Amino acid sequence: MVARDSHGQSENHCQRLGLPRGGASCRVRARMEMVRKLLTDRRFHRLALAGAVIGAGALLAAWKMGFTLADLKTAWLATEAFLRSHPWWLFLGLVVLPGFPVPTSALLLLAGSVWGGQPFQACAISLLAMALNMSWTYWAAAVPGRGVVERWLATGAFRVPAVPKGNQLRLLLVLRLTPGIPFFIQNYLLGFMRAPFRLYLPVSLACNSMFAVGFVLSGAGIGGGNLKPLMTGVGLIVVAVIAVQMTLRKLKN
Repeated sequence: MVARDSHGQSENHCQRLGLPRGGASCRVRARMEMVRKLLTDRRFHRLALAGAVIGAGALLAAWKMGFTLADLKTAWLATEAFLRSHPWWLFLGLVVLPGFPVPTSALLLLAGSVWGGQPFQACAISLLAMALNMSWTYWAAAVPGRGVVERWLATGAFRVPAVPKGNQLRLLLVLRLTPGIPFFIQNYLLGFMRAPFRLYLPVSLACNSMFAVGFVLSGAGIGGGNLKPLMTGVGLIVVAVIAVQMTLRKLKN
């Protein structure tokens, strides 16, 4: 029923755009418009605002309880020491925590700091963990999560769209590379829309791997006081930002 409704919305939007109904170009533009509506939906904004309020409340509570930057540094060093003795906990954290509103960059910096003695191995393990995270978040959204979201949106006119065939790579790149969309929301959105997994995983890794390696190497440089991996990591992040901007410009044209 949802797929039929989504197709009908695409056809109606085609008519409003003045394009032939049933045309592939029209359907692609219509589905992209639906994605934009989802990202601008008030309920989506309320959810994001609720997350921000919770985060701010946690910071305020920590400040009221007397936590300082020195306490934060002590906690960070204690966490590093624990994870060096229990590396599987760090790997598990990299697999699970990015599926929630937890900064992935901070986890990758921590991974570089903890495993900095073997930076190439640290990068490989971190990329494997990211692949596993992308996989479980995708399937969680594609199967049980989609049903929950469809019921949540049932009161409105919007329906979760499917990724338009013939333009799946473009939509994957747009969602992965557009600044401001949190990593875990990208995973869930692409799962909701059931992008082909055989395309979703390699494209997602390609879009995020340079940033991930850059943060891991930066963490290794910071943790070990070594300038070479730090500069390499920062350089990779800068190159990744430039590559993203060039790709987005090309997609827009």
